[in-house]
Amino acid sequence: MDLCPSEIWSEIYSFACIDDGTTGRSLSLVSRYINETSRPYKYQSVAVIGPLQLLAFADMIEIVPAEFRHVRCIFISAHSRHLNSSPRALSPEYTQRKAAYAALKRILFSISDWVRIVHTFFVFYRPFVLLPVELPILEELTVHGPLETSTDHGLDIKFNSLKRLHLTSSCSPVYLMYRVLKLAPSLTDLCISASDRSGAVADQWSSMTENAGLKLPEHLVNVYIHTPNRPRDDFVQLLSLHGGIMDALKKLEQADNRIILRDPLRLDLFSMIPIQEAIDMWTLSITGAPWWLQESQQIVGKRSAV
Repeated sequence: MDLCPSEIWSEIYSFACIDDGTTGRSLSLVSRYINETSRPYKYQSVAVIGPLQLLAFADMIEIVPAEFRHVRCIFISAHSRHLNSSPRALSPEYTQRKAAYAALKRILFSISDWVRIVHTFFVFYRPFVLLPVELPILEELTVHGPLETSTDHGLDIKFNSLKRLHLTSSCSPVYLMYRVLKLAPSLTDLCISASDRSGAVADQWSSMTENAGLKLPEHLVNVYIHTPNRPRDDFVQLLSLHGGIMDALKKLEQADNRIILRDPLRLDLFSMIPIQEAIDMWTLSITGAPWWLQESQQIVGKRSAV
């Protein structure tokens, strides 16, 4: 085994360690030689799920020597996998939310020089716009969970290398333009969700075709917008609101060739996508099938028809 060139082993480790971290942990048990030579790749891809893992990983990664902290892709959730099947799990996690956000900050700070893909999942309102730590080579970010829009924390943290941003919770156009996009000056692909609860937001979508202050920046190439779910109840007021938002979005799509309307997201009782779906989305991304590539045929079809 030790006669095999180290370059070959490096290639094997690099291809093998593309999962939630299971392969990296398993390599430690194979042999002393494999344990030592695989160290730079063990944490290449990691999923940290649940408050116990979050705190434990923060403690562990801080003491790993810098040359072995090569976390390139990470999924971080403050909530356990069985959250959707056992909503009662949310109550004890709520009391730990501050500790969870503190652990998130510690983890991101420890891996900031290496991480390129980050997906986060927080049911509770996060106290920062995108992330609480500057990540100089971050290229892809997906954020699941609501934002405390009154917060000013994180407004000075820019992500200059960020190319693709996916926000699955709704975000108003005004907040998007004046807060979120200011932090990502090199963004090319954006995916957001349209609110289904605000007539004011519908007016903002409409005004994006006329208001120069709300026009999408030129560096954006593709903007995907999940349309709101149709109201389950046939209340005239709710249907009217939904119709107004849809009309505004369709008008925006016709006015700007970069806009691609997508189907509504399937939401759970917390008005978020299920946690397993979020994990699956991250898995597709790290294995070469990210969300923006899945939409490539739709983009080609739309633009060739124009």
